[in-house]
Amino acid sequence: MGINRDNRDKRDNRDRKRRNWSKAAAAVLCLTLLGTGLPARAQSVDAAGAPGQDENRQEAEAQRPSAGEERAAAGEGRTAAGEERTAAGEGRTSAGEGRMAAGEEMRGVWIATVCHLDYPSVPTTDSAVLAAEIDTQVANCKALGFNNIFLQVRPGCDAIYPSALFPWSAYLTGRQGTAPQNGFDPLAYWTARAHENGIKLHAWINPYRITKYGTREYEGLPAGNPARQHPEWVRLYSDGNYYFDPGIPEVRELIQRGVAELLERYDLDGIHMDDYFYPGRDFDDAQTFAAYNNGGFARIEDWRRNNVDLLVRELGALVHSYDEKLQFGISPAGVWENRSANPLGSDTRGGHPSYSKLYADTRKWAVEEWIDYIVPQIYWQAGHPKADYITLVNWWSDTLKDSSTRLYIGMGDYLGDGVGVQSVWYGGAEIGRQLAYNDTIPKVDGEVHFRYGTIMRDALLQQVIKEAYQ
Repeated sequence: MGINRDNRDKRDNRDRKRRNWSKAAAAVLCLTLLGTGLPARAQSVDAAGAPGQDENRQEAEAQRPSAGEERAAAGEGRTAAGEERTAAGEGRTSAGEGRMAAGEEMRGVWIATVCHLDYPSVPTTDSAVLAAEIDTQVANCKALGFNNIFLQVRPGCDAIYPSALFPWSAYLTGRQGTAPQNGFDPLAYWTARAHENGIKLHAWINPYRITKYGTREYEGLPAGNPARQHPEWVRLYSDGNYYFDPGIPEVRELIQRGVAELLERYDLDGIHMDDYFYPGRDFDDAQTFAAYNNGGFARIEDWRRNNVDLLVRELGALVHSYDEKLQFGISPAGVWENRSANPLGSDTRGGHPSYSKLYADTRKWAVEEWIDYIVPQIYWQAGHPKADYITLVNWWSDTLKDSSTRLYIGMGDYLGDGVGVQSVWYGGAEIGRQLAYNDTIPKVDGEVHFRYGTIMRDALLQQVIKEAYQ
C-alpha cells in the first residue's frame, strides 16, 4: 500500500523520536542505577500470557530464571542498543512493502472490565459517575496518542451493555443482573465518545469463561444467566472455575448470537477476542467428545482445536457479513508452539503455547486469513532466556510474511507496574526499546498495550508512549 510524501515524513519524524528517546532513556536509566548502587540487570518476569493471564497473575511455563540467567538476559543476552536493532529508516522496506500509512498504524490499548481492573474503577449504578469516567479515559487515550480502544464488553457470561442474552456484569454495577440508573448504556456512550475523539472502538469478548471466583460465584448467578439456564453446557475446571464446553454446538451458537447482537445494536469498529479458549489440558469433555466427534478425529486434542477453529472461522464470516470493513481479530499467547514440540514453532522454551495448551491454532487462523489481524502477546523482554521478545517478533513476522493478516504486537506495559529501578521494565525503558524494534520490522503494523490502568499509574511510561505516537 503506497503512502504519500507527507505520511512518510510523519513516520520518519516519529522514528527519530523513538530512536532519540531510546538513547536518552538508556542514559538516564544507567545514571539512576549507578546512583542507587543497585546492579544494572534485567528483572526476570514470569512468562505472561494474555490479558486474562495477567488478571489471575498465573505463572506460565517460562519460569523465573536464576540470577545468572537474569544477568545473561541483561548483559550477554542483549547487544548494545545500536547493535540490537538497525535504525528504523534502515530496517524498514520502502513504502508499500509492509507498514501502513502513519494515520492507519495501530496504536491500541486494552481497557479491562473484569474485576473492574480499568473500568469502572469502582462498581456503581450511578450513570453520571460511569459516564464521567468514560469521558476521562477517552480523553487520556487521545492524549497518549492511542487511535484504537479494545474495550472488554463481556468479561464472562455477562455484559456491560443491555443484552437480551447476558445479564448486566457485576464488575460494572456491583451485582450481576443489576442495570445502571436512568437506562444508561455504557457501551453506546463509550462508542460515541471514542468516535467523537477520532478513536476506533473494538468490542472485546471472552467467549467461554463463566466465573473467576469459583463455585460461590457460580451458585450466585441469576436465573437468567445462560450458564444457569443450560447447566449441561457448563464444565467445572481444575482451577475451580466454570467454563462453557467449546465442543457443544449450542455453545458456539450462543457466542455467535452474542456477537450478532453487538453488531446489530452498536456502531463498532470490530470484534476482538484474547487467549481464553480451552482453559487447559485436563478439561472434562470426554462425554462431549464421544457425543459430538462427527469428524472422526482419532485424538481429542485435534477435535478440541477443530471446535475452536469452527468458532473463529464462523465468527469471521459473521462479522464480515455485517460490514466488510469491520475488523475481527484475536490476541493469543505470544508463543504458538515451541520448536521442540513442533518444527514450525518458535525458538522458545515455555510461554504457555496456545496450540498445545489452549487448543487454539492461532498460526493457522492468521496464515489462512480467517482473521483480519492478530496481536500476539509478547510479554517478555528482549534477551529473556526462554522467550526472547525479538525472537518472537521475528517468528511472527516471518510466519505471516505471505499473509494479508495484519500483525500487531501485544505490549506488556503492565510488567513495569510497581517495579524498582533495577528492573528492565522500569519507567517504560523496555517498552521504548520494543517500540523502536517494531519499527524495523515491515510486517509489524503497530501495537496494542496492556493495559490502560497500569499505563496511567506510570508517568514515565506515559511519556514514552506519547513520544512514540505523537
